[in-house]
Amino acid sequence: MTSQYLSKSSIKGLNRIGDILIPGNNEFPSFSEYMCIDHIDDLLNYVPPGDIKDLGMVLGVLSYCPKSVLTWLVKVMSKAHKSRGAAAALLRQLNMGIRGIVFSLYYSEKPGIGYKAENPCERIGFTLNKVRDGA
Repeated sequence: MTSQYLSKSSIKGLNRIGDILIPGNNEFPSFSEYMCIDHIDDLLNYVPPGDIKDLGMVLGVLSYCPKSVLTWLVKVMSKAHKSRGAAAALLRQLNMGIRGIVFSLYYSEKPGIGYKAENPCERIGFTLNKVRDGA
């Protein structure tokens, strides 16, 4: 997978964080199994270049962290709303940004090119683009 915005290490970092947030099970694919990261540029087309640079740097660093550190970071980010201070504010922003990207990609109904199974939205009976009768 290539991106016009993110390096290979940044994509690896996002896949690793995505698999912690959405590990998958017998019914649903993990974030990386679904291969939805193929559509990352669709999201990043609307992001200011400076923010993309910062995101790429953070994800690149995360790509080299042990899984235990990433799991700890995800837990700390998700609890940052209970804390005050500059570090907590940064963790809240990171939590919102990374979760927003991961869940937007996963539930976009856009699997990766190589993914052939039922997508998560089909699995739960939800569609983003369903046309309603009489609308």
